[in-house]
Amino acid sequence: MNRVFYDTSRPGVVAVVLEGEHELYGALKLREFLESSIDDAVAIVIDLTRAEFIDSSVVGLLLDASKLAAEKGVEYSIVVGESTGEPVRRMFEVTGLTRLLPLVEAPNASRGA
Repeated sequence: MNRVFYDTSRPGVVAVVLEGEHELYGALKLREFLESSIDDAVAIVIDLTRAEFIDSSVVGLLLDASKLAAEKGVEYSIVVGESTGEPVRRMFEVTGLTRLLPLVEAPNASRGA
């Protein structure tokens, strides 16, 4: 199942967890949430450890959010890990986005669903 979880329990920190496959259909809502969150946050964390696939529309919004966060002085990171889907990891590597986006490798630990 494709889900997006938002965690704002830590003051100033917005965590967004993408689970499953994400395409254009949900990208607009995610873009709107990220843009409004950047205005009020100190840090944005995009968790892709449960993502199996993201298409170019989602990649585009991650790039745009990264640029907007940098302009506003908001810390921004994208977390990937062993559990991140191979298509997601390969897309970042093949396109060279690992040099453009602030990717953080999650610790090697068993993750609950």
